[in-house]
Amino acid sequence: MPYTVVLDTNVLISAIGWEGNPRKVLALCIEGELNLIQTQETLKELERVLQRPRFNFISVEKTQELLGYLARISVKVTPKKNAEVIKEDPEDNKFLDCAVAGKADYIVSGDRHLLELNEYEGVKIVTALELLEVLSK
Repeated sequence: MPYTVVLDTNVLISAIGWEGNPRKVLALCIEGELNLIQTQETLKELERVLQRPRFNFISVEKTQELLGYLARISVKVTPKKNAEVIKEDPEDNKFLDCAVAGKADYIVSGDRHLLELNEYEGVKIVTALELLEVLSK
């Protein structure tokens, strides 16, 4: 049975814009090797971030196509509670909420606020490389 994962916005941005481990993880989600879960909030954050000038590698039209595609390949969950664990960057808590609501095995992130937790309510928090290492075993 495939692992269920939450991909933080920074992992998705990296996967979209560059070659590397985040792209390999996203490819596994697309291929059905991993189950991707999202919330309305995580998708909205991705849309907002992709509109920033520094991410001009994807057009507005392609962004909308991508968001639609990610919504189709993801299991959409609605969090039942709001974590208040990460005080320094409260926006990161949405990924904890998503993971708990979707009974995720992993949150994949490059964000130190999330990574420093290591685990939250049984959900392991890892980098893309760490997840790929787990999957290769």
